Amino acid sequence: MDTQQLKQVESLCETLYSGASSTGEDGQPISRADAQARLLSLQSSSDFIPQCQYILDNSSNMYARLVASNSLTELITNYWNSFTVAQRIDIRNYVLGYLANQGPSMQDFVVTSLIKLVCRITKLGWFDDPTHRELADDVTKFLQATVDHCILGLKILNQLVDELNIPTSGRTLTQHRKSSVSFRDVCLFKVFQLGLTTLKQLQTSAIVANPAQQAILGERALSLTVRCLNFDFIGTNP
Repeated sequence: MDTQQLKQVESLCETLYSGASSTGEDGQPISRADAQARLLSLQSSSDFIPQCQYILDNSSNMYARLVASNSLTELITNYWNSFTVAQRIDIRNYVLGYLANQGPSMQDFVVTSLIKLVCRITKLGWFDDPTHRELADDVTKFLQATVDHCILGLKILNQLVDELNIPTSGRTLTQHRKSSVSFRDVCLFKVFQLGLTTLKQLQTSAIVANPAQQAILGERALSLTVRCLNFDFIGTNP
């Protein structure tokens, strides 16, 4: 992908999400349905992963970032077996680094999509390599950084619990229960403690934040502890 192609993608995204007018190579106007069909081509092959990363690295358009992130999630889910263990870890680390560097300044819906992506990689790769089972430890660095990073870290942990607790389409129930039970035994209590610790820090004013940030931190930390307590400990989720 080059700069011109990136501009075309951004134009298609604007057409799809905001209804802005755009034209194709032939000069004909592109409808929302046409724009959606063209953008969905990014999800047609694992070969498009570099293009999605190029969009994330070089576009400031929020809709283009959303399309790239959603496309990466679909590609990872549908073509998981096409990647080596090393490639999976590289993509995981890329997304985590991207969230650390760009997350606090991005729109919430883009952040949500990227978090879903990193948590999906974690779930699918749970038994591939110990790195995938260390996400909670990596997120601890977010919690110890700025207030905005702490908010972001709590959001990652909330999604992680959901991802490991809820079956993923296309995976067998046996596969889901295997990773879910391992997460329960290895990681869930640690995540629960992180939520409780954040609540205690808020109560003692150990976290210096404005009232709006305190409210968000409190809501997400409390939500995290509730999610942990509501985890499907004995495998009753269908």
